[in-house]
Amino acid sequence: MFILKNLINFFYKSLIILIITFFISLAIDYLFGKKILKLLNSYLIETEFYGRLLRVDNSIYHHGLMPNVNYKKNSGFEGEFTICTNNHGFRDSCNKKNVSKNFDIGFMGDSFVEGHSINFEESFVGIFSDNKKKIKVANLGVSSYSPKIFYSKINHLLSKGFKFREIIFFIDISDLYDDNVNYKLNNDLTISEIDFKNKGLKRRRFLRTNFPLTNYYMYVLKKNRQIKNENKKSSEDNKIPIFNKKANYKAEWTYYNKKSHPEYIGTIKEGQQNLVDVMDKIYLMLKRNNIKMSLAIYPWPQQLKEDKVNSKHVIMWEEFCKTRCNNFINYFPFFFNEKERYSFLEVYKKYYFWNDVHFNAEGNKVIAKELIEKF
Repeated sequence: MFILKNLINFFYKSLIILIITFFISLAIDYLFGKKILKLLNSYLIETEFYGRLLRVDNSIYHHGLMPNVNYKKNSGFEGEFTICTNNHGFRDSCNKKNVSKNFDIGFMGDSFVEGHSINFEESFVGIFSDNKKKIKVANLGVSSYSPKIFYSKINHLLSKGFKFREIIFFIDISDLYDDNVNYKLNNDLTISEIDFKNKGLKRRRFLRTNFPLTNYYMYVLKKNRQIKNENKKSSEDNKIPIFNKKANYKAEWTYYNKKSHPEYIGTIKEGQQNLVDVMDKIYLMLKRNNIKMSLAIYPWPQQLKEDKVNSKHVIMWEEFCKTRCNNFINYFPFFFNEKERYSFLEVYKKYYFWNDVHFNAEGNKVIAKELIEKF
């Protein structure tokens, strides 16, 4: 009985100590978290968990990249790759930091434009920049962007004195889903998220803002589990690519045989029209500022496998560009011709990352080649 009583007292005291320690840690985080992370920056950038700090919230266009970053430990599909940003927070070559606000060409898009899992020099924006050394190029793309964010970000950049002669928009297959399900364009051209409350975004943003150390620690735990799962998955000898459910949802609209998709808001046609309406607003904004618009489209692996060369995606943007675009670049014929010559699986292995929808280095070369010839 005496031993049991001592054990209870021990656990009770330990619990009290843990609770006090927890609240002291939160207090320190609340008061000094941002400063501590800043002091630890040179150490954290040498880890594989810096990605959360590199990608920052933006009160106007939702999110972007931290400026003046040189991060070599980013985990990609084929090992580590480097992300560097210039003083504007645009992904760039690592030897470019302080660049002006005057550009000849801006590339706008999502992770395909940012350059997913590859070094800048291997991305099509990087290849184009290296080939056209006299042309000042801005990579405006960031992962998870879509037309509503394009509109908000470009409007903000123009208001801050940025100049462009032309902007080339790479319209992704996922843009319809993201604009339809994720993002809301407000009257003041800021971006908020659809269904903000139910997604728990307010809570998460509060945690990121007020308790950055705790938020970062939780991210490290999550990322560590993710890396372990990816390593396990990559070791599986699957003979066909395995895409996650969300990637399939985002791809399906171009070949879905019903008017509405259960993962989308409204009908697919309504989603298409809304996307075109936003891009038309962008076109008018650029026209007012004497900036040319060009547009490029390309297939995901799901389109190569399930869709046709004259896809809904192709038809809508080809029609859009007839009266608006300086150049319309359609990559569907190239990849579908390659599929006819070889097979879906051979083309997929050659140009895309395994188990993913993004272009690998070889796929980026294809995109860059056409751009170099057009411009």
